[in-house]
Amino acid sequence: MLLCAAGLAAAGYPDRPIRMVAPVPPAGAVDIVARILAPALGTALGQNVIVDNRGGANYIVGTEIVSRAVPDGYTLLFTAGAHTINPSIYKKLPYDAVRDFAPIGQLCNSGGLILVVHPGMPAKTVAQLIELAKSSPGKYVYGSGGVGNLTHLAGEMFQLMAHVKLTHVPYKGVGPAISDLVAGQISIMFGSFPPSIPQVKAGRLRPLAFTGLKRSAQIPDVPTMDEAGIKGYEMSGWYGLYAPARTSRDVVLRVNQAMLSALKVPDLRERLAALTMEPVGSSPEEFGAFLKADIAKYAVIVKAAGIEPQ
Repeated sequence: MLLCAAGLAAAGYPDRPIRMVAPVPPAGAVDIVARILAPALGTALGQNVIVDNRGGANYIVGTEIVSRAVPDGYTLLFTAGAHTINPSIYKKLPYDAVRDFAPIGQLCNSGGLILVVHPGMPAKTVAQLIELAKSSPGKYVYGSGGVGNLTHLAGEMFQLMAHVKLTHVPYKGVGPAISDLVAGQISIMFGSFPPSIPQVKAGRLRPLAFTGLKRSAQIPDVPTMDEAGIKGYEMSGWYGLYAPARTSRDVVLRVNQAMLSALKVPDLRERLAALTMEPVGSSPEEFGAFLKADIAKYAVIVKAAGIEPQ
């Protein structure tokens, strides 16, 4: 009887609006990409998809909410790389990053981050930034979206590979960090593309390098980190959808198919391209395998960077 009831519920899904939790404050990359996806996903599902910002503790607050939600498909998680980094950063999370979630699919990859500085910084190239940092170890401050965030690990990798010492200041999200960088409260950031590129184009931030393997079409004159002299440096991210564990497979597949349909919408693809995002559209199984591999990858990076779990 329970199996029949679950099947009937899945067959009628969705019959009311869906909450998509973005575990970040407004204006960060995850929030921006979630709001690009939500209308197209809602059209494909025939219901409104409402983005619910639940920022705090480097994605942990919002992620925990979804892990404890009723597994009926009406509460989803839209998240990014911090989800697979956090297991290596925190000694005890209030959820299991693999066991407590049902992967739905990877929406897209980010081509990379942008190393940006406040225009008041003397450095106009990566080489000049390295020279400044070496002359005054610890003097220059870089911000991130939180401890263990991709924007944090990018800075740690830079310090390791450039043999410099910066001071790290974690924020409660990428959006607040970018705001303080624009205001001159901090000097440097490895910023995610969605909140950074408008500030670059407005002249409020100076780009020094792109962390992808090839130059971004949005900022073609900006060299990659490899081209700028940090050979082999590469840092990029991903964005994807989860449901709580024990969500029925029928519902997971329904949302996955809606995500794939959304990725075919020209306006959505154009908006992702403007942010240097590459559509992926994986299956639940492909996304699950990717996530396990990503957790293992960042465990190695965190150990190499000497970051002690909190």
